Amino acid sequence: MKRLLFIAALCACTTALFAQKRVQIGSTELMFQSPLKVSVASDKQIDCPSNHSSETFFGFGLAVNDKHEEYMPISYGNSYEIQVGWRDVYRKGKSPMAVGSYMNLSFYSYKLDKAYLNNPLVVNDLGTIRKEYYRTSNLCAGIFARLYLSKNLFIDFGPYGEYAYNRKYKVFTTLLGEDEESKIKYRDGSRFNPFNAGIQCLAGFDDFAVYAKYRLTNAFNPDKIDMEITRLNIGVQIEL
Repeated sequence: MKRLLFIAALCACTTALFAQKRVQIGSTELMFQSPLKVSVASDKQIDCPSNHSSETFFGFGLAVNDKHEEYMPISYGNSYEIQVGWRDVYRKGKSPMAVGSYMNLSFYSYKLDKAYLNNPLVVNDLGTIRKEYYRTSNLCAGIFARLYLSKNLFIDFGPYGEYAYNRKYKVFTTLLGEDEESKIKYRDGSRFNPFNAGIQCLAGFDDFAVYAKYRLTNAFNPDKIDMEITRLNIGVQIEL
């Protein structure tokens, strides 16, 4: 019994004198110090988890005159866009950068101001035109890069493309010799381009965001209609 106590005391004194000792056996590392500590060194690299989130959103925006070119006269306060869509975001761990994609259905309504006089969409004699609109229903898809400025504050930027599956010039008119207002729709595929593309920038905080969309392509066929409608829309998006 005295011999065992002597050996234990000797080991303790030796450990104290050398402070610590490391012994490597395969992937296991033994560290001797006061008190005795055993640690395991792993050769495996721990990856940061990837975060994936999906969300649906509703958006509403207004047409804005950027004054970079001569546009067809429209009523800017009554020209708007409505969006409903979903968005996916992929983020690596706590990285400040993320990437994402989205798809949405949108509806554009531009209230034109005497477009039939400035650049006629209609050449027939319709009588007295009261109101006129250019409206499209669209399927839109886009990709973006996201920069997180803080936990809840972020900025998105990227391109988008859209297909206008329903395009029409809608006229409310009073025909000659009649008092009742009539509604006429023109769906001239040779005048209205079905495909458009542009860029979108979005600044968001939690479930609320402000966006700006700029269309890079022509909404009208320049061989048939010389003037364009405004290219810039600014609005808000709310996560549902």
